[in-house]
Amino acid sequence: MPSRQLLSTLLTSLSNTRWSLTRTLRSDNPLDLNGELRGTATFTAQPSAGDWLYCEEGDMPTNVGIPMQPGLRWSKKYIWRLGQDSDRISVWFVKVASGPEEADYLFHDFDFDVDTLVPEEKSAAQKDPGEFVASPVPPLVQASDAGNETSVLNARGNHLCINDMYRTAYAFRIEPTTGQVLSWASRHVVKGPKKGQEIINRYEKGV
Repeated sequence: MPSRQLLSTLLTSLSNTRWSLTRTLRSDNPLDLNGELRGTATFTAQPSAGDWLYCEEGDMPTNVGIPMQPGLRWSKKYIWRLGQDSDRISVWFVKVASGPEEADYLFHDFDFDVDTLVPEEKSAAQKDPGEFVASPVPPLVQASDAGNETSVLNARGNHLCINDMYRTAYAFRIEPTTGQVLSWASRHVVKGPKKGQEIINRYEKGV
């Protein structure tokens, strides 16, 4: 498990960047959104210790499945929380209410792999590890951003929402000596009586 200090550095590093987001949507239902979305994402430290507000937004293209009206936008918000008594990160839906954003109910939480830092070639060769899903490969970065090498920090978690199982995996490409996040990615696989979806998000430093 990574140290609490490394996780705090990771979250602080995420909040220091405006991330360019590419989302790939795949669904067994042809009426669901299928295709690629592009947008941006940010993290903002909150007054509550250990909380960061994640915000994403982008324009809705017309080629992701069902017809869309031009000019529509999409957005989401979550609270990322570093546990007070554990080295685990949890992700919470945000209350739909006016005023400061507050955590509502749990989306999922995730634990980091025992092998904390994974070499590049090992990360790229992963397969689904049993009840969990394999972490996606985060975007490559320029050598000038990363020095001579990078490491990948993987994490996974599952969450049952009524009859739907959400299996989630994260991968953070970091600079090993500082813990700074250079790029990252997430993968969500949803299975249920009426659901069969995969969502892959890739985040790169915005320009």
